[in-house]
Amino acid sequence: MKKYKIIFLLSILLPFAAQAQIIDTTDIMKEFDEYSFRDANPIGQVKDSTKLREHLIGVKWGMGLNNITFSMDFDKKTMVSPKNFGIYYTYYHSLWNSISLFGLEMGLQYNEEGYTTLVLDYNDKITDQGKERFQTVTFPFISQFRIDFWRMRLLANAGAFASYRFSSSFSDIMPTTITSTTKKFGYGFVLGGGLAFVFRPFEVHFEANYKYNLSNLYDKTSFYGNEYWISTHTNQLILSVGLFTRIGGSAYKVKENSPYYKSGK
Repeated sequence: MKKYKIIFLLSILLPFAAQAQIIDTTDIMKEFDEYSFRDANPIGQVKDSTKLREHLIGVKWGMGLNNITFSMDFDKKTMVSPKNFGIYYTYYHSLWNSISLFGLEMGLQYNEEGYTTLVLDYNDKITDQGKERFQTVTFPFISQFRIDFWRMRLLANAGAFASYRFSSSFSDIMPTTITSTTKKFGYGFVLGGGLAFVFRPFEVHFEANYKYNLSNLYDKTSFYGNEYWISTHTNQLILSVGLFTRIGGSAYKVKENSPYYKSGK
């Protein structure tokens, strides 16, 4: 008797279970129908305004804080000079046409370098001082890293330079046995940074750059002969302001996204 009851119950429940399974399957297929998203708004294309390259030419003027380092203790102090200016060419470019952080800067500078020689008495009071000045032509080659934001550009400089001293003037404090050994050519490194304000097609740059001369100013044996060698390296911190203008066009990965595209510049 129990056997017939079980068969009877199954005959009633199975049709409902089968019907429920068919309904569920139909609902799932409707949800993933290929036309179910036909009224959805299309996703807008992301604009790629990557700047590939840009060329600038400009001038800088700066105030120089000049000094020298000796390998032995000598009495001297910083000399300030406003005679620092030059013309520069800057080439901004992108790594693999995608990372817009890089640039190269080269130029021709006129710099007045030097330092102040001090004469002290036994109480360390200054009794005399004189300025040693050097007129120099400098050729910098700088890697200029940049971060562009709003109408500004953050700059970081690292590079090298070569220089030629075409004129020198010394105080009476310096003996000619030393000054006569002054080297004409020099080389060294540059480190610095700054901030640029961009007003197309012009830019105003405010920078601070430190120059250290790796070559000796005087012959090492000019102070004490071969008994003691004295190293002498000039250094200079230049606080400058520059005015640059864009030359040629700016190449963008997508030409239409350039800020100059609509104006035809």
